[in-house]
Amino acid sequence: MKSILDIIWNITLICPWDCEFCCTDAVHVSQEKNSIIAREHSLKKTSIITNDLSEKFKALYPNIEPSIFDLTLIDRQEKGIELALEEKINILKNIEGYDVKIDFAGGDPLSCYENFLLIQEASKRFGKENISITSTGYFIKKYGIEKLANIIGEYEFTYDEVHKTQPCTRPKGYNSSNIKIASQFSKFGVKTKAQLPLHEGNLDNNSIQKIYNTLKQYNIDELLIMRTFPVGRGINYLSNNKIDKKTIKSAITNFKKLEDKKNTRIRLQCALKHLIEPTPDNPCDMLRESFGINFRGDLLLSAWANNEHGLPLHDSFILGRIHKESFLDISITPNFIELAKRMNENHGHCKIFSFMNGEKNRNSLFSKTDPLYS
Repeated sequence: MKSILDIIWNITLICPWDCEFCCTDAVHVSQEKNSIIAREHSLKKTSIITNDLSEKFKALYPNIEPSIFDLTLIDRQEKGIELALEEKINILKNIEGYDVKIDFAGGDPLSCYENFLLIQEASKRFGKENISITSTGYFIKKYGIEKLANIIGEYEFTYDEVHKTQPCTRPKGYNSSNIKIASQFSKFGVKTKAQLPLHEGNLDNNSIQKIYNTLKQYNIDELLIMRTFPVGRGINYLSNNKIDKKTIKSAITNFKKLEDKKNTRIRLQCALKHLIEPTPDNPCDMLRESFGINFRGDLLLSAWANNEHGLPLHDSFILGRIHKESFLDISITPNFIELAKRMNENHGHCKIFSFMNGEKNRNSLFSKTDPLYS
């Protein structure tokens, strides 16, 4: 029986949205008059992208008109920040031979044409039923619903605030765009999953009822209730908007009261399971089958292990360079083996929260310092 590799691949940091919190610290790209503006490092660092890169893009894809996002990717690739297409193809080769499932995320994985081509290639290699994308509605029309439905088995999206009200954490139009696009994928037999990180915009019962009923109305298959992680651009947000255990439990209970399993099922992220459904089995599947890959080719313990600059939280989260090494070779290193032996030391605790609330060293991964369970 093949080992499972359940991978979240944050294939790029490039994104059209500037959300107040973002677990990867996505790079917000926009256009002001004739200038392409890229903001990163918690939106504090601004760069100007030159339009001169258009010819380089057209040399590769003569029949495609480059977008500001395509040009930003070339700029970042030339600076060695993000991987070239050949290096991304190497990653697909280096994870073959396993029962592979990939969720392509970002940034927005569809922001750049090159990454669409990579998702197509992954679908050919591993089967569309093993490929999902976590995207926004912004780029879907560029490729077409039907075309994307032919290469993915599931469409995942964020829907964490009532989109008919003034959002408190997301740009206007973010949630409404996401859910309208998701409903169209259902018509083509693609499974749909809404991701809802718990925060101040969705904790009251009125919002909970509106959110869940809207998901049912749009025929969304599943709602994944998540924690808002203290990583990326979420570090400052969560420090100023802390949510206690009682509030989290109450919100989950209120969502579960509404659940209609024949329509929109509710599932809890692993970091919440031990709070509501404690079992002898460790709910954390980190390293057993769940992994992250970031935009520069690091194989990570978790796709959420990102600092305020979009880089790994700590070297302890890095397992290897998956664009240069096969998963098999990485899995037999002393580092990988030692980490695997320690995974059950803080049963039930989320290792990201344990690390961030501990001494922020290797041992903190395994400390019982997740505030939800401490």
